[in-house]
Amino acid sequence: MNGVRIPERVGQGDLEPAVAAAMSVPAEVSAHPRVTGMLNAFGTKLGDLADGSILARTWAGYTRNSRRTTA
Repeated sequence: MNGVRIPERVGQGDLEPAVAAAMSVPAEVSAHPRVTGMLNAFGTKLGDLADGSILARTWAGYTRNSRRTTA
């Protein structure tokens, strides 16, 4: 699954593919507590690395619209 590679991509600075991979996680999968935690950590890391960027705003909008949270 793409989610396994999300932390690697963020750590390497590959933010665009990381956001795309995170957004590709199906809602039913993202409801799992471990996946929710990973996506929350992703949102936090994305904010740390690219606060205010189009990618961070895209992720924030996506999480609001899909009722996910980014802690």
